[in-house]
This record gives sequence, structure tokens and C-alpha cells, in this order.
Amino acid sequence: MTTAAEGEVEALRQRLAEVEGTLEAIRRGDVDALVVAGPSGPQVFTLQGAQDPYRMLVERMNDGALTVAADGTVLYCNRRFAELTETPLEQVVGRSLLSWVPAGRHDSVEQLLQEAVHQPLHREMTFVRSGRSLLPALVWAGPLDTGDEPTLLVTVTDLTARLHTEELASAERFARSLLEQATEAVVVCDTTGRITHLSRAAERLSGSAAAGRPFHDVFPLDLLPSDHEALLEVVTGIAPAGNKPACLQGIEVTIGHRALKDRHFLLSAGPLTDSGGNPMGCTVTLTDITERKRGEEHQAMLVAELNHRVKNILAIVRSVASQTITNSASLTAFKGAFDGRLRALALAHDILTMQRWADTRLSHLVAESLAPYRGLGADRVTTAGPEVLLPTQIVVPLAMTLHELTTNAVKYGALSAKTGRLEVNWVLTEDAGLPCVAITWTELGGPPVAARPATGFGTKLISRLGAYDLDGNAHLDFKPEGLTCTLRFPISERRNLLATVEAG
Repeated sequence: MTTAAEGEVEALRQRLAEVEGTLEAIRRGDVDALVVAGPSGPQVFTLQGAQDPYRMLVERMNDGALTVAADGTVLYCNRRFAELTETPLEQVVGRSLLSWVPAGRHDSVEQLLQEAVHQPLHREMTFVRSGRSLLPALVWAGPLDTGDEPTLLVTVTDLTARLHTEELASAERFARSLLEQATEAVVVCDTTGRITHLSRAAERLSGSAAAGRPFHDVFPLDLLPSDHEALLEVVTGIAPAGNKPACLQGIEVTIGHRALKDRHFLLSAGPLTDSGGNPMGCTVTLTDITERKRGEEHQAMLVAELNHRVKNILAIVRSVASQTITNSASLTAFKGAFDGRLRALALAHDILTMQRWADTRLSHLVAESLAPYRGLGADRVTTAGPEVLLPTQIVVPLAMTLHELTTNAVKYGALSAKTGRLEVNWVLTEDAGLPCVAITWTELGGPPVAARPATGFGTKLISRLGAYDLDGNAHLDFKPEGLTCTLRFPISERRNLLATVEAG
């Protein structure tokens, strides 16, 4: 497009040079006759000693021609200048050339006229037509020897076509720049639905040479029949009953390529028309929303999971409250037992929250559950075992179990006496080929255990949690020297097993 604009400028310059040369030859009397191509064919005009043929030549020029006094007053003009400025011919002579020039540019025109008295000059200028529209023009001005006051010959060449060509070239460069820099897939099609231009993102999606191929062959979209028809109308620019095709905005689609089967896009499309409103094709934009869709799906899953967990927590709280009040002799006893169990539940959820509801280290859960009693002495509460990651669904029931065992130890067992000791150890085993954890809770040095105590809610809770919530078993052995509890439960996935490291 740039080459075409430069060629047109060069053609205008050649025309201007020819006009200048012709007028100069006429002025010197070197030309006897001229051949002018008119509407009825070539015509010969004799110039020898005559003024009329000269005027006829000037009137037939495609450029505006004027004779202007040094102060800018128009002494003569041809019809072309009157046409270019949309001014009646009889209203041109006697007016100042400045009357067709925007007020802010009078100085440049006056300077041109002053300098052109001595030597020919040309400038690009803008005239204001009678209808207030602008006329871009190339103005040539040079001295004209009339023997009287200084007079100028001025020609005005319409540059509208050249500027239009330059604007088109600029618009094309701008469009190409947008396509090259666009981060989205942008495709331009002609009225047959064949691709003419693509952005780099669209080229990457197509995976092959796409220019010149039908859009639907390169991008086989999974569309509803109604959307497919609407897109076809946009591409061809033809709608039923002669209506203009509507734009498509934000339609979620997938592309039927194996490499793109898991990706989602938002489709937008709009028609392209020329200055007369005639269809030229369309632009189609495909915005990759795969990550957004995955985020929405993940968010929906989290909301469902949160809803499930809240219901589970409420069920646990209700069950704990019901069983605690049934086995409590007074409201004071109920309050203490219930508060403790709620704290155990809260502890489990605090740990899960810190881990962003990911797998939790068994050593961390045990340490947090026994943290209030570490102050009794390092030799009184000890823990040991390999490092293990617990699935999230195990953390709450295991925390509740540890709480019940700890409460019993503080009230009746090893931690109720100054000489008592508590050991919590765990090992990794296998059950039916699946990894399992076996935790041994051993109390030593506390008050003698005369016999198995009556089964209370804590004992029931431990057994229930071991059997149902941990999907394993809990065995309580009330030995005279102290309680021993063995918890055994599976870990669902082997990825929860880390390298064995002795916990401190």
C-alpha cells in the first residue's frame, strides 16, 4: 500500500511539472498549438497571438488555476478551482485567497505569496470549501510577468485521493500491527468464509497454514445449530430478509481438534463492511478461558466440599452434645466435657486450615494434641514414630480420639499423678497390601487400675471413631499398671507414606 501512495505522489508531481512547463512555454510564446484530450476526443488549440485558446486550455485543466495579486487578491480563476472550493465562479474573482484558508494558517499562506514573487514554490495546504468541508491540496505558486504590479500564477492540485490512499495504507498497517501484537486468537475472513489474516495466537491454534482455507475447516467449532447459522450469517454478511447480521458475543465453544479437546474459548464475531456498508467479510475472536473454567469448576467443588464438611461438623457437634449431656451428672460436668471436645474439634480444623485442607503430618497432630501437657516434663510425655501424611478425612476423628484419651489420662490415668508417664508411638504396617498406621497409647506410673471402669461416653466415642470414622479398630486394655490403647487404621493412598524419619 505504501508503494502505491508513493507512486501517486510522484504522478501528481509529474502532472504539476507538466502544467508548469506548459504555462511557462505559453507565457514565453514558445508554443504555437496544443492538443488537449477533451470529452469528445483530442482537440487542437492554436495559441499564436490569441488569448481565447489559452483560456480554453486553462479551463480544461484538471487542477485549479488562478492569477493572484501580491496581496492575495484573486484576479482570475478557472472553473476547476471554483469546483474544488464549491464556490460559484462569479464569486471568486476579487476575493482574497485567504478567504478559503483556515484562520490559523493565514501566516503560512502570506509567507508563500511573498516568497513566490521571487521564485516558484510549492506547499501542501488545506482549503475550506463553502460547505465547510476541508480540501487537502498541493499548491504551486510562481511569479507571472505581466509588466504591471507583481502577479502570481497559482495552481491547486486536489490531494484527496492521495490522502485517502495513505489513510487506507495507514489503517492497514495499524490493523496488521494489532494482529501481530494481539494476545487473543483473531481471524479475518472474506465473504466466502475463507481466512485472509490471522493473529499470531490464531496461527498457533491452527497448527498449520490457514490463510486461504475455509474458517470452519481450520477451526471446527462445537456449536449449537442456531449459533452455527448466526456465525455463517456474520461470515457471509447475508442475513434473512435482508437484515444486517448481528454480532456474536461471548459464546462458549470448544474446538474439535484432538490437541485442543480440553480447552475452552469465548467466541465473538462481527461483520466487516466497506464505506458503503457492503459486506467484506468478518472478524472472529477466540479468547482462551480454559484456566477460568478450571477455576470455576474448582470453586464449585470447594463450595460443595465446604457444604459437606459443615454438615459433618454440625452432625458431630450435635452427636457430641447429645452424648455428653446424657453421660453428665450436672450442667457443670457437661460444660467441661463439652468444651473440651469442641476444643479438640477446633484444633483439628485449625490444623487443616493451616495446611489448606491438604494432607497433615501425624507427628504434628499428635504434638498439637499433647501440647498443653508438655510442660509436665520432657520425660513424662514422649512421642516417636515415622513421618506419615494423613488424608484430610482422618484428621478430625483422630484428633477427637486423642482428646478423649488425653482427658481420661488427666482425670484418672498417668497424667493425674506426679510420677505418671505417657508414651505415644506409631509404626507403619500393611493390611491387605495397603499401608496402615498402628498407634500405641501407653500410660505408666499412674494410679493403679483395679478393674475395667464402666463404659462411658469417652470409651464409646473412641471405639466408634476407630471402627467407623477411621475405618479401623480401637482396642482398650485396662492393665493394672495403666491404660494401653491401640489404634489401627488404613491410609488410603501410598503417597501419604514418606521416608521414615524418627519424630522428636
